[in-house]
Amino acid sequence: MKNIAVPFRFTGGRVAATTDPDTVARQKIIDVLTTAPSERFGLPNYGAGLYSLLFEPIDELVEADFKMDAMMELRDRVSGVTIHDIRIKQNQIDESTADIYVYYSLPLSPAQTFSFTITNTLTEESPL
Repeated sequence: MKNIAVPFRFTGGRVAATTDPDTVARQKIIDVLTTAPSERFGLPNYGAGLYSLLFEPIDELVEADFKMDAMMELRDRVSGVTIHDIRIKQNQIDESTADIYVYYSLPLSPAQTFSFTITNTLTEESPL
């Protein structure tokens, strides 16, 4: 199965695609985490709303509440991936920036992690 590679780009007159299961899983995880509920047409419950955390200090209670909802949403929306943990580290100087760490595994693969940064400023480097 091929998925469109993110960020979206053309390569040789064609849309870039990927068949790497790890890349596909990461793209799906980022999509669920960064989509706000009610943002996707036809699926009003889709998304974890990660960007809503940027406008308040992230303490242990806020992180635990978000993590519980996000883990349920990921379990429902991303198949073939086991999410072990999500951690959020807010920038102490600029509270509108946070690093997200996702610990997951694919079937017959060891656990792995990836991270990405979210900010309240949308740029070409922002995860899609």
